[in-house]
Amino acid sequence: MSWGKFCLSALAIFWKIATSCDSGMSSGMQWLVSGFSWAQDMRDPVCSTPLIAPMELVEREQALAALISGLASAADGEGRVALLAGEAGIGKSALASRFAAAHRDTADVLWGACDALFTPRPLGPLRDIALHMQGALLTALEADRDRHHLFSLFLRGLRERKRPAIVIFEDVHWADEATLDLIKFLGRRIAAVRALVILTYRDDELDPRHPLRSVLGDLPPETTLRIPLQPLSEQSVMSLARNAGRTNEAARLHAATGGNPFYVTEVLANEGAGVPATVRDAVLARAARLSPSARETLDVASLSPGGIEPWIVEACTGCGAAGLDECVSRGMLRLVRGNYVFRHELARLAVLDALSPLRRRELHRAVLQPLRSRPTSPEMLARLAHHAEAADDHEAILEYAPAAGHHAASMGAHREAVAHFAGALR
Repeated sequence: MSWGKFCLSALAIFWKIATSCDSGMSSGMQWLVSGFSWAQDMRDPVCSTPLIAPMELVEREQALAALISGLASAADGEGRVALLAGEAGIGKSALASRFAAAHRDTADVLWGACDALFTPRPLGPLRDIALHMQGALLTALEADRDRHHLFSLFLRGLRERKRPAIVIFEDVHWADEATLDLIKFLGRRIAAVRALVILTYRDDELDPRHPLRSVLGDLPPETTLRIPLQPLSEQSVMSLARNAGRTNEAARLHAATGGNPFYVTEVLANEGAGVPATVRDAVLARAARLSPSARETLDVASLSPGGIEPWIVEACTGCGAAGLDECVSRGMLRLVRGNYVFRHELARLAVLDALSPLRRRELHRAVLQPLRSRPTSPEMLARLAHHAEAADDHEAILEYAPAAGHHAASMGAHREAVAHFAGALR
């Protein structure tokens, strides 16, 4: 097609859009100025109504009932270990805290946490509890007594309490070896103790060789409550959005967050556009714990909202399946119909936004090269145009953007066609 014919075709479609919009020419031509992304950008401003900061507990009735049942058994002298499992932000800590607060009048609450340190504190949760309790356990810890003595001392303290105990160990996916031994020690003896031991952990960060897996697998099934927490349904997200005065955004909010309660509440509380800083920091902290090859894989995957094929990742990084497998086992990506996609759109945007403009352009060029080496189908034209424009490859833009525009127009997607033609004219 000659350049003159291309311009005439583009102008014809521009006019069709302009005259078909309800608000007339100005509204129609606004699409020419703003363009339209190949995959819908979820960073558009959604509203500015603030939400109360604390996370609301919704769709957690069954989990609360299981914990209440476990505490009732413990009060009768038959202790339990409850495993609260789920991805980061799913509400494990919120649920455990709400449950403990509701039963402080009838049970003693002992809380300790594992930290994401490069060198974890030995027996971190036990030290937290001992600092609160003072007494013989703290003295023994400060004297560096052997593990068996410390474990026995803690167990004796639980048995001697006048009220049942709620013992919470948070984030045991970060537990040190000694804490894992303590969990095994308690798990084998909990049946005769008036205590409910609650362990929270991120099940999406446990690879097959993670030591916590074998520890949890060895817990006696008759005294172990497994309580997996699931993402919120679209209906619950709609309820939260309605409470924040943003009902119209519920479907898009659920799609962007995957129903993750932390992401949902932070987006609703965020008055500006873009990924909330709290979400960004949480996502990038998880990404920083990946190996270099997996992190490079994640960066490449962030360029493709609709998912990326393993052969493209291989061509761009040379990492092969290892990087993808690590991203999946750490809960960052998932496999959907042969493509690897982010578990949450907000996580993809956080990783994408962290790339410098130069790095982003280089990666788009790296993705574009293997895509161009394959036969081009009409459905691939929009994707090729997307990467060509982001890579600032003028030759590729002129090759794919007009073709993508004509294909979109033939399918009745006139606004997308306008964006492609506008990209070719820039």
